[in-house]
Amino acid sequence: MANQTIFMTGANGYIGSRITEFAIAEGYNVVGLSRSETSDQKLKSLGASFVRGDLFSYDVLREQSAKADIVIHLADALAQNMDQPYSKVVEIDNKVVDAITDGLKGSNKTFLVTSGTLVTGADPNHGETNETSPLWSEPLNDRIGCETYALKQASKGIRVIALRLAPYVYGRGGSGVRLFMSFGAQAGELAYVDDGSVKTTTVHVDDAARAYLLAIKKGRAGEAYNLSYETDVSAKELYEAMGKVLDLPVKSRPAADAKATMGEFLARFISTENRASNAKAKAELGWEPREKKIIDDILNGSYVEVAKSLKKPAA
Repeated sequence: MANQTIFMTGANGYIGSRITEFAIAEGYNVVGLSRSETSDQKLKSLGASFVRGDLFSYDVLREQSAKADIVIHLADALAQNMDQPYSKVVEIDNKVVDAITDGLKGSNKTFLVTSGTLVTGADPNHGETNETSPLWSEPLNDRIGCETYALKQASKGIRVIALRLAPYVYGRGGSGVRLFMSFGAQAGELAYVDDGSVKTTTVHVDDAARAYLLAIKKGRAGEAYNLSYETDVSAKELYEAMGKVLDLPVKSRPAADAKATMGEFLARFISTENRASNAKAKAELGWEPREKKIIDDILNGSYVEVAKSLKKPAA
């Protein structure tokens, strides 16, 4: 790994910044795709270098991929425009993959792409699922389209590996937990759907970042790996923890009401069962998640300060 260069999209983001920091600590050089001076400065503060461009800078993507030893694709086109249909996100992502793999073809270099454990449906008996489980017949989005397209690029002589992130990537006071806490603070209450008994999958951002680096060393070409920690946390437990740290009431909301008030996507997200096993990542990558579990992090960890910042001052 000494003096090997990683080119990364999303290198200054929530997960990417942790990968960047850990990679540099291991001796890699990191070059991040940067859209702004603010991103430039963040990458420099992490010890990385940068190249200016975005997901439409195909020449930059192609050139930097050809120069690098490893490419990690983390940037999500949806985050840049939440109003666009997901079919457009898939189209944009596939073109990014085309540009990157044009730079990598025939090299057998490593190309890591990002997916999610929600691409598979829940087990009918409420057990854990794995990377070969049936795909979800009514998915929240078509993320599997991006994953499938990227993995097919292995035919170009590239070592393509997909990392499937848990629905709840948490830690360091960020991501979805912070977003849901913000919604609750604005509304003056938090609500889960129906009885809140559905179980979901979590992973700490630091553990996820370490898994990306392990996949560089040990991942098998053409394979997907679930990056999951806990698979038995219920929506009710999550929302009650957020309510406790925010000093806000927590209630149950019928599915129809939840869709009307939260929107269909969010209501389905927090009421969808997802129990994705990490057995493959542990066995093949040697990955061992070790950070705080999500409820502990909400009640006693990084989200305590988030809660303090969100609480409205007393009248």
